[in-house]
Amino acid sequence: MSKISLQIGTKDFDIKVDGDFYEFFEKDLKKTFKSKRNIDIKDLLSAYVQKIHNEYENKLQIQEMLSKIAELDEIELKS
Repeated sequence: MSKISLQIGTKDFDIKVDGDFYEFFEKDLKKTFKSKRNIDIKDLLSAYVQKIHNEYENKLQIQEMLSKIAELDEIELKS
């Protein structure tokens, strides 16, 4: 288990994460907050909203792909 230390506003936080997720989390954290360890609450909220928006777009894309796969399956079954 690895630990990432952050300061959000005036509070210090230690986040414990395992394995591959640690590397992914740390890389994304650096990218999102430009390697800052002291994160402004406004920046944190903005990043959260952006992540939720990305998740929403990904969900729409997945639903579109699943619909296309279902259409292809129907065409294949009719042949």
